Amino acid sequence: MTTAEKLYTREEFIALPDDVIQGCELIDGRIVRKHIWDGEDQGMTPDMASHMQVVRLTLRALDCAAEQSGLGAAYTEVTFSVGGSRERTRRADVAVIYGELPTEPDALLALAPAMAVEVISPNNTAVDVMAKVEEYLAAGVQPVWLSFPKPRTIIAFWSDHTAVFRPGDTITAEPILPGFSCPVTDLFPPPATLPL
Repeated sequence: MTTAEKLYTREEFIALPDDVIQGCELIDGRIVRKHIWDGEDQGMTPDMASHMQVVRLTLRALDCAAEQSGLGAAYTEVTFSVGGSRERTRRADVAVIYGELPTEPDALLALAPAMAVEVISPNNTAVDVMAKVEEYLAAGVQPVWLSFPKPRTIIAFWSDHTAVFRPGDTITAEPILPGFSCPVTDLFPPPATLPL
């Protein structure tokens, strides 16, 4: 006799203790650990350190722009619902949220950020990453940035177009953060500090 896997609703998932859902998303009722944290029991890996540096630099730049514009703020690992009636949540590495971050779980679940950034790790699959992009866009999030630490490149997605930003380029967050522009290299640590 096999035991059926417990499937969670969004509300049940968000009510679990933080230490249980840290670094996890809810995908069709199943708790799924985000890829970068798969090796957590092995301690800090070079890829995890690189990921955290890119998140920190991106958060700092977007948060400063959001606060200066008076539109809101940037946060890390905010859980929000995607996918309509499916039991799915996502935790963007960085999310720009207009206004104040709600404190009630129901309001937080209903929240869709204005912009989402996913920092890509080596063990992310293209299928998983593109599924996230499609879910974010379907939830009204745009732009969605995919940030690739080693090539120091960002692919930005809007509902009607996609653009690639490389070192030497300047990236914007239009229309979410009007006037924001930043050299792509400011969102990544210097190449010498990235693991090979």
